Amino acid sequence: MFPNHAPYPPLADNIWVAFDLETTGLDDDDAIIEIGAVKFREHKTLDTFQTLVNPRRRISPFINELTGITQRELDRAPSANDALAKFAAFIGASPLVAQNAPFDLGFLERAGVTPANPVVDTYDLAYVVRPDLSSYSLEEMAALLNVRLDNAHRALDDARATMSIFLALLEDANRLDAYTLAAIQQLAQRSGWRMRYLLDALAANPRAQPSGSGGVGINGLDIREIGGRLQSGGALRPREDTAALDPNRVAALLSNNGALATALDGFEERQEQIQMASAVANAINQGNRVIIEAGTGVGKSLAYLLPAALYALANDKRVVISTNTISLQEQLMHKDVPIVAKALKRLAHNADGNSAENGKDNRDSRDNQESELRFTQLKGRANYLCLRLWNRMRAAESPSPDEARLLAKTLVWLQTTATGDRAEINLGSRNAAAPWDRLSSAAQAAAGCMRQESVCFLRSAREQAAASHLVIVNHALLLSDITTEGSIIPDYDVLIIDEAHHLEEVATRQLGYDITRARVEEHMQDLSGEGGLPNQANVGFRTASVADSRREEVAAITDAIGDLVPRARPAVSALFARLQAIAESAEKESNRGRPNPYGYTLRVTPAVRANPAWSDIEIDWENADLALGELGRLLARLDTALNGLEDAGMLNYEALLADIAAAAQSNADLRGKLKDFVTSPDDETIYWLSLSARRRELSLNTAPLHVADKLDDLLFSRKQSVIMTSATLAADGDFAHITERSGFRDADELQLGSPFDYPNAAVLCLPTDMPPPNTRQYDDAVHRAIRDSAIAAGGRSMALFTSYGALRKAAAAIKDDLQSRGINVLTQGSGRTPDQIKRRFMDDPKAVLLGTASFWEGVDMPGDALSVLIVAKLPFTVPTDPVFLSRSELYNNGFMEYALPQAILRLRQGFGRLIRASDDRGAVVILDNRLLTKRYGASFLRSLPPARPVKCPLADIPRVIGGHLPK
Repeated sequence: MFPNHAPYPPLADNIWVAFDLETTGLDDDDAIIEIGAVKFREHKTLDTFQTLVNPRRRISPFINELTGITQRELDRAPSANDALAKFAAFIGASPLVAQNAPFDLGFLERAGVTPANPVVDTYDLAYVVRPDLSSYSLEEMAALLNVRLDNAHRALDDARATMSIFLALLEDANRLDAYTLAAIQQLAQRSGWRMRYLLDALAANPRAQPSGSGGVGINGLDIREIGGRLQSGGALRPREDTAALDPNRVAALLSNNGALATALDGFEERQEQIQMASAVANAINQGNRVIIEAGTGVGKSLAYLLPAALYALANDKRVVISTNTISLQEQLMHKDVPIVAKALKRLAHNADGNSAENGKDNRDSRDNQESELRFTQLKGRANYLCLRLWNRMRAAESPSPDEARLLAKTLVWLQTTATGDRAEINLGSRNAAAPWDRLSSAAQAAAGCMRQESVCFLRSAREQAAASHLVIVNHALLLSDITTEGSIIPDYDVLIIDEAHHLEEVATRQLGYDITRARVEEHMQDLSGEGGLPNQANVGFRTASVADSRREEVAAITDAIGDLVPRARPAVSALFARLQAIAESAEKESNRGRPNPYGYTLRVTPAVRANPAWSDIEIDWENADLALGELGRLLARLDTALNGLEDAGMLNYEALLADIAAAAQSNADLRGKLKDFVTSPDDETIYWLSLSARRRELSLNTAPLHVADKLDDLLFSRKQSVIMTSATLAADGDFAHITERSGFRDADELQLGSPFDYPNAAVLCLPTDMPPPNTRQYDDAVHRAIRDSAIAAGGRSMALFTSYGALRKAAAAIKDDLQSRGINVLTQGSGRTPDQIKRRFMDDPKAVLLGTASFWEGVDMPGDALSVLIVAKLPFTVPTDPVFLSRSELYNNGFMEYALPQAILRLRQGFGRLIRASDDRGAVVILDNRLLTKRYGASFLRSLPPARPVKCPLADIPRVIGGHLPK
């Protein structure tokens, strides 16, 4: 297939042009202000091009600060027509290279220039050949690939960096084996993906014949080789004589002379950590429940991991640890559990030496010799690639460019992955989520992907969990497991729930549902067209040896499905359109006749259902229900007609049956949920309609009114011992709110403060002249306080908001002023992920970060990277939230008994972002006068760590910050 020639550099004779544009902004109506380009062959620069462009408008101070280009320079620059004519002459017919090519090409086209040149996008190229890069932005790729970028956001410098990145990535592409390259080339050819030019050129060069056993198929994969990478191990065999933990021994292991001290550099003995570990050990021994709040710095992860590991090893049993955030899961998997495993291995080695020397039988030594600590991370089905679905998408005659890009990326990744876990690769932001959803195991019925003869990443992950002493999951998977009667997580009797303050929220999501029009459309698409099930069944019969009557029966059923789907589609669409009309009407009434820019939710109460318009919705539902019911009956008939044909030689027979079963289940779920939502509501369920902020997409949503009893009945009561822990569980010193809401009743309680010296480490600024949050003056005061605090600290500040609207308003108000002083303003929602924003903040000693939602917790910035934390407003839940509103009505005083404890816990989480290590120092500024003017403000203040409080006017905050922070 491939000539066996020695490889040489690809495209050696090509002359390329890398180019970049600077613009007045990112929107379609913005204009070009600079063009830069580099003409090169291989690594040699042949020529350069640079020109400013007069946009015939004022540029913003932000663009001036970002690029260094002044208005005066632009006013004197050539017109767009003159500059673009010279640029077109410079590039000629050469193939072009650009970073994020659609952006630059879009601006050129709107300016009247549409290059016919082939184009290579370095984003696309990096996305495929470097699937694990943490970022595909120009600046971050330059740093990751050691490419020089002296003056970012100037067109010529960016073009030079683009050239160097392209050449580096080209070397990676040239190292792809011939089978992989050919498979990617075919994807580009069938999809019309812009990368086809480069891939065709690469494939045209002589390539070395791949070595190996020759097991690579036309899809570019060697399935046997992949299977050989998957880890497996024997399942645990629990011992009948359960060995109890010795709490004193656990405490000793956490002392300065213990095993942990030898495995962890800089280990410090902490009495709070020892207390917590002893409480965990006692709960496991006694089969009890315990709830433990462990303040920042206690080291709670090691405090529960050590007794859990000792118990699991001694008894060959499994302990499950559940977290809410990915960051904590990664910390446990790659840092904390390995430390515990290392310590126990050293302990076993020392014990074995002592027992051999003394001639004694040492149980600890014997147990640890027989079984080293095994641990793994288990995730939900959506995280694992399904190879069968991957092959189906790859075999499509006309995949979309987005599908081709993702298939190419995953093909390169599949040459090395041993897990198939999407966390190993960066899916990026270019519409990758939707194609991945169709490739993951979540899109495949269990019967299809759990077949023993196929390579399956999901099955491998579950086998590893069955062989592990410690299994780390997230709350969503934990809740999914109880709704499927324990079919996901292997048997266990000890459960540790970290970040437990999120459990009710996750249970609310997992025990409810949402339905979107896109999901309905996807279901209909599975039943129609070339790739639909009916056509697959007919194609399968081409190779089958069956009676004509059976063939005719299947053809009649598939024809009936083909006729029904075009009638079912509009019936369901009419129902969604009617529901959307009701939501939009209510939105206009509540928002002065205008759409809400931040989206809208309508709680569907009995009063809404009593509206005459709901009768029309019920009629639309009847039509949709009839169509879905008939689809379900036809799918059942198709399944029956195909059963028993295992030996008939049908193409992809087992996969087809699995797909039919999945489609039937999806159809039944959709039909049942629509009936529940429209005509058969349950008093114990909350119903609401949501309109998304930008696209105005409708979703139908439900949530349970109560989760406490379900959690107790289905989870807590079925385990021998359950430990719930977090840094923030108590509100005003009381666990009642969290135990009542989660159903964690009859539990022992332990509240441990932080070992940090908060009175000296942190100062709490409470401005005495802050306007109330509901006044016009409030926003101005917030903006002034953030600006002054950031200047006083020289950057190193983070402001937390409760809404994106307030965040954007603040960013617009302070950005120009701060950037003119050399302080960068980083904002959540600016196109970067929270992790990318955090990394930029950590790398920039003079920056202020404006965040919401995900920045209130789970963000660690130890040291002097973060010195000032500003809380704009007390984090009360939006009072119109349907779940919050419904549950508030269950209380005599919904605000004091429900809203207040929730807000206290959130504020404590936000406060915890500041002091993350014993030598940290910082200031917290809370810009909400309700702390001082409302009676409930005292509850917030009593719940916070004991920082030194300072009440002062807004104007004095910079002085307080400057006096507290180290010089």
